[in-house]
Amino acid sequence: MGLLCGLIVWLVLDPLQSRALGEIFQKELQQQLEQRARDSRHRFQQYLGQWRLTATGLAQNWRLVEYVKSPAWAQEREKPKTYLNRLPAWMAPAPVSLGAVTPSQIVLLDQDLEPREIFHRQDLPFPLERAASRYPGGDGALLTTLWKAPFLLVWAGVAQPVESKAAILMLIIPLDTIFLLDSQQAVADDETVVALLEGDQQRILASSDQTKVTANMLLEQLRSRYLITSQSITDFADWDQNVQFSTFVSRKRVEATAERILSTERRERFLGALAFVGVFSLLFFLVSMRLHRLLNRIASFGRRALGINQPVSEKGNQLLLLEAWIPDFFALVSEAVEQARLRHELQIRESEALKSALLDSSLDSIVTVDCSGMVVETNGTAERTFGYTREQMLGESLGVKLFHPDDRQQFGKLLQRYNQSAELVAASAPLQLRAFDAQGDEMPVETVVMPILLEHTTLFTVYIRDISARRRAEREIESLATFASDNPSPVLRVNRRGVITYANAASAPLLAYWSLEPQQTLPLYWRNLVLETLEEGGVREIELSGDEQIFSLLLAPFSEQEYVHIYGRDITQVRNAEQQSRQHQSELVHVCRVSTMGEMATGLAHELNQPLAAIVNFASGCVRRLQAGIGGEAELVDAMAQITVQAERAGEIIKRLRSLVGKNASEHTLVNLNDLVIEVASFIEYDAAKKGVDVRLALEQGGLPVRVDLVQIEQVLLNLMRNAMDAMQQTEADQRILVLSTSRLNVREVAVMISDTGPGIPPEVMEKLFDPFFSTKQSGMGMGLAISYRIIEDHNGSIRVTSEKGKGTLFSVQLPSNPDLKLPGL
Repeated sequence: MGLLCGLIVWLVLDPLQSRALGEIFQKELQQQLEQRARDSRHRFQQYLGQWRLTATGLAQNWRLVEYVKSPAWAQEREKPKTYLNRLPAWMAPAPVSLGAVTPSQIVLLDQDLEPREIFHRQDLPFPLERAASRYPGGDGALLTTLWKAPFLLVWAGVAQPVESKAAILMLIIPLDTIFLLDSQQAVADDETVVALLEGDQQRILASSDQTKVTANMLLEQLRSRYLITSQSITDFADWDQNVQFSTFVSRKRVEATAERILSTERRERFLGALAFVGVFSLLFFLVSMRLHRLLNRIASFGRRALGINQPVSEKGNQLLLLEAWIPDFFALVSEAVEQARLRHELQIRESEALKSALLDSSLDSIVTVDCSGMVVETNGTAERTFGYTREQMLGESLGVKLFHPDDRQQFGKLLQRYNQSAELVAASAPLQLRAFDAQGDEMPVETVVMPILLEHTTLFTVYIRDISARRRAEREIESLATFASDNPSPVLRVNRRGVITYANAASAPLLAYWSLEPQQTLPLYWRNLVLETLEEGGVREIELSGDEQIFSLLLAPFSEQEYVHIYGRDITQVRNAEQQSRQHQSELVHVCRVSTMGEMATGLAHELNQPLAAIVNFASGCVRRLQAGIGGEAELVDAMAQITVQAERAGEIIKRLRSLVGKNASEHTLVNLNDLVIEVASFIEYDAAKKGVDVRLALEQGGLPVRVDLVQIEQVLLNLMRNAMDAMQQTEADQRILVLSTSRLNVREVAVMISDTGPGIPPEVMEKLFDPFFSTKQSGMGMGLAISYRIIEDHNGSIRVTSEKGKGTLFSVQLPSNPDLKLPGL
């Protein structure tokens, strides 16, 4: 009986629940298919809109604008100029494409819509005149059929001065499989196919999967395999064409999904029925056993009490027991049905919660309004964007609540248009309006209205996107576009072949130097520099001297696009200032040398006095011998030889003095550093003896070749030696030792060390030692060490000082020495 009851319940409930589940599934499936079709069409229309933006950006490219302004465009032509797989000069090097889609033709039309410049991907005949005749009179896009194939035609006007002829850029893009796939690239679904449908003949024009849905197939041939949703394209389609956007979903996939759901529910019902049968049978068995024992007891009592036998069923009346359990059984069945209903309601609520989460996570504000524009529902993005809570927006007029007073009329006209025409089921074109948030701040928004056709009324979904960031980015791009042209310094762009593709107005002196115009090729030397810069990939700086100006040119490579930017900087005044600084430094060094010679006048007089006195003595001796008639010829010749030697010595002293004091031009010559130190030591010989200073030499063996300005380095060493002798005047006479030493530090550097035994330099003086006009002497100018430091710095050398209080000071002059320098005789 339990199995029989379970089977009856199964036979009754299974078809009822299966039919109810099927109806729920079909309703939910229809809603999902409609939503998927709307989403696919919305993505397709957004992709068409992106091509409009691409055409506008290409039309505003500076190459095309400059070309239209050029005299070459103004000239009349009998035939259009064509380019086959070769980019025109007015087109940017990067390909014009969105994803994998590229235009088959890019046409530049004149004011009469005659083709002037044509760029082909393939050399195939094409009805350009027919395509050009569809021009709507302004920027826009058009979806139409040419040669029974769908094409997207996009026009954009080229910016030009008023007095020149206008130019119109036309892009011709085939709406083929690649285009449809690229428009739906955000969704990957192998079982869904989108296609363009010729509405009158119900014929496929193009599809995203030619292996499943081929061109020229009739719609009736596909209904057995697909669930088809077709929607009109009103924003871009030509008025004489009935082109529809269709979405195909595989019936096998839908039926398989429905079968899986029904099988799952049927399995659950079967398991529930088995459980009910088992429980029912167990309860029936237990009750039967209890009743059987009770009847046996009653019969036994009757026999003992009344002495009569009453018939007792050993198994009991099963029909009566089953009849008693039927209400309970149906109660359990009703409970199972209720549980199934609750589970389905929970699934529906979860589905609604998922849809609500998707709407709240959308980047656009989504608001649902009724026919009068009153807010019915809104998502979380709208609350975050405008600062109003959901309760504050419900029941309010959307136009009054959000939009600028000057834009409310446009929004109202859009709703009125849909209310007046029940045939309009497509989303409106994006409308740019001004909106206010809860704080009263104005923001630009892009608004799209999508009607929702219900059974008794029509609602509208309003998509509102905040485009403040996009507006700021557009303004930034516009400002950057004028940055190079407004730059007061030269800015040029040169490609790998050395062609000047761009030059701003400040580049005129450079172009005049090269005798070039923009779009011409640089001279060979500069082409090689551009090529080397691209290959090495590093920034290079070159100085260019013109007739009147001197420029520092910075070559910056952009290897990915294979061009080099040349940034120029006028350094004429800088170089003139450096030349004047060097001249002033030379004059100041000359003044210091004259001042030094004034301080050394006594020593120089004594040094000249010795050879002059010797000349007088030898000459007087010769005169006396000749007058007395004594002495032989050999003695007179020897005396005359001594006179010659002393005269040459005096001349050498005068020569050194003139070279030291003379105001000569700076000239670097190859000298032996040891000889230089010996010569300077001879200058201070008299002063050293007068001041009681013991001068000692410790020179490197083999010579130290350096290429220096001889006079300037002598001045530096002379200043350092004189400062050392002055410092040692504070020490005992027998402890005044000046050590002049030379050494090779490494293969490219030599040094002269000047060490004294003076009292040392205090730390507070050490910090200002090389500052101009700082001196510890009462009569000093404070320029000796400053000039010395500058001279050594100009020789790419350095001066280092170490001092210890009470023990003395060491000055180290380090100079560069090329290992290739060779001294004569060494």
